[in-house]
Amino acid sequence: MNRPEAAVVAFRGAQELRPDLRSYQGLVRSYLAISKIKEALHAAREAMKAMPQSAKALKLVGDVHASNTSGREKAKKFYESSLRLEPGYLGAALALAELHVIEGRTVDAVTLLERYLKDWADDSLHVKLAQVFAATNMPQDALSHYQAALRINPQNEAAKKGLGAPGEAAQGSRSDAPEEDEENDAEDADADQEEAELL
Repeated sequence: MNRPEAAVVAFRGAQELRPDLRSYQGLVRSYLAISKIKEALHAAREAMKAMPQSAKALKLVGDVHASNTSGREKAKKFYESSLRLEPGYLGAALALAELHVIEGRTVDAVTLLERYLKDWADDSLHVKLAQVFAATNMPQDALSHYQAALRINPQNEAAKKGLGAPGEAAQGSRSDAPEEDEENDAEDADADQEEAELL
């Protein structure tokens, strides 16, 4: 996304025409790209209110919370709620695994990803598992999962990159976004209550 400010305008325009999950997702990603956490959270909450039974909307709120250190526990709750609502939603499983990795719970990440691999042959699951293994100095396991990802999808760029640079195989991990401003805490209290009711 090279022009997130322009994307915000475009996604807002799309919402005015016909609000749907894709426009909310694009809007949230655009706001996060320009470090407008408050606006991203507002857009994600709008999606959750518009689609209260959508696992993807719950994950979207989790994504915003995960973008700063102080929101990670909330993010975990949203990802878990998303998975309870739609157990097969790999996007939420991958996001939760990434959160486990960021917080140093690699065993939890591996357990979660391996559980999903039993039911879904998905290249993104293999790549994430390979990245976890690479980050924990288990290169053989990482190699095995990168290769498995490429067998499923020979065009998977992350797997190709992981095989090409074993020392950099932990790439793909999120970097922390800037912290949300403290001034937002008071006005977010009401919204936090609404979120809790939807979890």
